[in-house]
Amino acid sequence: MKLLTLNTHSWLEDEAERKLQELVEKIVEADYDIIALQEVNQLVESAVVSQSDLVNFCSVSGQKSIHEDNFAYCLIKKLAMKGRSYYWSWDMSHIGYDIYEEGNALLSKHPLASEAIIVSETSNYQDYRTRKLLIGNTLFQGKEICVVSTHFSWWQDGNSGFAFEWQQLEKRLLTENNPLFLLGDFNNPAQEAGYLLVEKSPLALIDSYHIAKTKSGEATVEQAIDGWKENTRKLRIDYIFVPETSIVYSHQIVFDGENAPIVSDHFGIEIEITTF
Repeated sequence: MKLLTLNTHSWLEDEAERKLQELVEKIVEADYDIIALQEVNQLVESAVVSQSDLVNFCSVSGQKSIHEDNFAYCLIKKLAMKGRSYYWSWDMSHIGYDIYEEGNALLSKHPLASEAIIVSETSNYQDYRTRKLLIGNTLFQGKEICVVSTHFSWWQDGNSGFAFEWQQLEKRLLTENNPLFLLGDFNNPAQEAGYLLVEKSPLALIDSYHIAKTKSGEATVEQAIDGWKENTRKLRIDYIFVPETSIVYSHQIVFDGENAPIVSDHFGIEIEITTF
């Protein structure tokens, strides 16, 4: 099974259309089974897409309307033109930069039973600190799995920010019987407080980076970016956590200028897993 996670930065990127096409080309080449995307946005004021045009869309309760410039919708259409069909879900977390409705997306080769849950202390869509994560149950080789596209807040302390949000997600996932795969932007560097909270979770997850038989690259952020404006070091803040019984064949940093062109202010992660 091949999985990809990428914080896309979508329409905030310079030459966004070109970068979207480069993302399409990599997905076609790699033929991923599961894709998790973050910072997937659409303009607040753009036109709404009719339901009949939402091919293979798997909605959530209280679904926010999909607009014609929704980054995931545009991606799905371009993939279809290349002969690649994915089921997909998206929902909005908050308003970004006053003009975008920003959220997370999931893509799977099989139908998704999806839900979006608010995990943050605030649920005000006008507040950029509002975090809504996307959970989808889908199939791989006839086996049910649960995948989550995550975009958390930064570490504040043991009771707020990332810690609060993680506790909310953990509470929900403890009711889940299917194998868990958490993919996304955790906004917490490896081996620091937030990361260690995930490592010791009763969800019995493991960082795929640590158990991969082969690895290529490590950091997912290498410069100052939104949310890390004072950053001067290479950071690993994006992850794919898998069941601790998993056998991971490879873990590779992609969209880093070496393994596919840079398309975002984050690099992506691709893993290939043989057993879980």
